[in-house]
Amino acid sequence: MNAPTQTLPSSSFSERKYQHLYVLPVLLLEFLAIALTRAILPGLLLQKYGDNVYLVMGCTECVRGLLAFLACPFFGKLSDVIGRKVCLFVTVLGTCAPVCVLAFFSWDTQQSPTEESSMSSSTDDNFWSSLLDPATNEVAMSAFHPNAITVFVILLALSGIFSSTFTLVFAYISDTVHRQDERVSAYGLALATFGLSFTMGPIVGGYLAQQNKQYVFLTSLLLTVVDLAYIYFILPESRPIDAPSSAASTISLMTLDHNFSSSWKPWDSLRLIATDPFLRKVGEVAFLYYTGLWAIISTLSVYAVKRFHLTPERLGELMSALGLSTMLAEAVLVRVMVPWLGEKKAMKVGLVSFALQCVVLGFATEGWHLFVCAMFSLLGNLVYPSLSSLVSGSVEPDAVGEALGAINGIKALTEGIGPLVFGSLMTLSEASPLPGWPYLLASLLVFAAYRVADELPDLEEDDYIHELERKQKGGFELFALGRNRQNDDEVEGLLSEIDEYSDHEETSTL
Repeated sequence: MNAPTQTLPSSSFSERKYQHLYVLPVLLLEFLAIALTRAILPGLLLQKYGDNVYLVMGCTECVRGLLAFLACPFFGKLSDVIGRKVCLFVTVLGTCAPVCVLAFFSWDTQQSPTEESSMSSSTDDNFWSSLLDPATNEVAMSAFHPNAITVFVILLALSGIFSSTFTLVFAYISDTVHRQDERVSAYGLALATFGLSFTMGPIVGGYLAQQNKQYVFLTSLLLTVVDLAYIYFILPESRPIDAPSSAASTISLMTLDHNFSSSWKPWDSLRLIATDPFLRKVGEVAFLYYTGLWAIISTLSVYAVKRFHLTPERLGELMSALGLSTMLAEAVLVRVMVPWLGEKKAMKVGLVSFALQCVVLGFATEGWHLFVCAMFSLLGNLVYPSLSSLVSGSVEPDAVGEALGAINGIKALTEGIGPLVFGSLMTLSEASPLPGWPYLLASLLVFAAYRVADELPDLEEDDYIHELERKQKGGFELFALGRNRQNDDEVEGLLSEIDEYSDHEETSTL
C-alpha cells in the first residue's frame, strides 16, 4: 500500500503532544461498524443454528482466537519496523470484512398480510418469541439469504488473522506519549473511544433493523470505507520511517533472534513471556482474566436472546449499557484511579469487580438482572489499561510493539480457549436448574488471576527486573540466558553478575 506516510520530522516528533488523538477515530469507526450489528446478529445466528449455536460460535471463536494468537506478535513486530499506519489499514480491513460482506446479501423479504398484522398487534417480547417458534421458523429463515450467515461465520473465524488493532493502537500511543502517567490516561482514552462505539452502535443498529436489516450492514460498510480512507489520507505515522529499525539493526532485550526475517515466529510470544519473570506473571494474569472474559463476550448476547428472549431493541440497549460503562470507566475512572492507586492496585480492583459481574450473570433469573452487570463492568474495565501500562513501562521504546503483541498473543490464545470451553458448558447447562453456572466458573478463574496479580511488582515502589536488565552492555544476551531461570533468586544473581560485568567494562574504558 503506497499510502501517504505523513511522518513527522524527527525534530518535531517529540513535540506533538496530542498526536495520539489522531488514532482515536480509527478505533471509533472500526468498532462502530462492528457494534451496529451486535443487536441483530445473535438472533440471526440462533435462527440459523438453533440449539447448536453455542457450539458453532465456540468453534468459530476458537479458530479466530488461535489465528489471532499467531498474528498478534507478527503485527506488533512488523509495525515496529514498517510503521503503525500500514498495519492499521490492513487490520481494520480484515476485522470489518465479516460484517461488511453482509451488506451484499438481500435482507428485504415480503411478509404475508397475516404475519404483518400479527406482528403489529404483538408486544416486542411476543414478537421475538414468535420469531423463534418452530411453527414460524420457515418465515424467519426466509428473511435472509441462506448462505449469508455461513459466509459471515467463516469470515469471522478468519478475521483472527487481523485482530491486532488494540496492539497497534497502544503501540501508536506509546510512540507519541512518553510520560508514564500520561500514557495510562491515553490508554484509557483509547478504550473509552472503544466504549463510545459500543454505546452508540448496538442501540442504533437495533432500531435501524426495525426498518430493514440491510440498512444496518450498509451503514457498517460505509463506516469501514470512511475509516480506511482516514487511515490512508489523514492518519500520521507515529514512527519515523527514515530512522534505522531497531528490530533489524540493534540488539533488543525483547528479541529472541537478531535476524529480523527469522524472528517472526508465532511461538516467540510464549517463549518471550515464559523466559522473563515479570512478563511471565503478567501473562498468567492475562491468560486467567481473558479466559473468563471471553466466556462472557462469546456467549452473553446469545444467552440473553435464547434464555430471556430479549428483542433486538432490548439487546441493543443492554450492549449499549455495557459500552457506556466502558466509556465512562476508561474516560474518567482510569484517569483518576490508576494514578491514585497505581497499576497493580487498580488492576486488582478491576478483577474483583469483574468477578462479581460473573457471579451476577451466573445467578440471573430475569432479563433486567443482565443490566446490573453494567454497574460492575465500570470497575472491571480498569484491568486492561493497567496491564498494558505495566508492560509498556517495562520495556525499551523500540520493543513496545513486540511486548504488547506478546501479551495480546496470550489474550488471543484465550479467545480460542474460552469460547470453545464455555460454549460447550453453556450447551450442557441449558437443562440444569441454574443455566448460568458456567459464569460462576469464570469468576473462579478471575479469582486466580487476582492471586497472581498480587505477586506483581508496584511500578512506583519496586525496582523490578526490567529496570535492572536495561543496565546490560554490548551484545550480552540476557534474554537468551534467562531461558533457564528457575526462580527469582537465580535471576537476581544473574543480574548482579551483569552489573559487575558492566562496571568492569566501564572501568576498563576509563
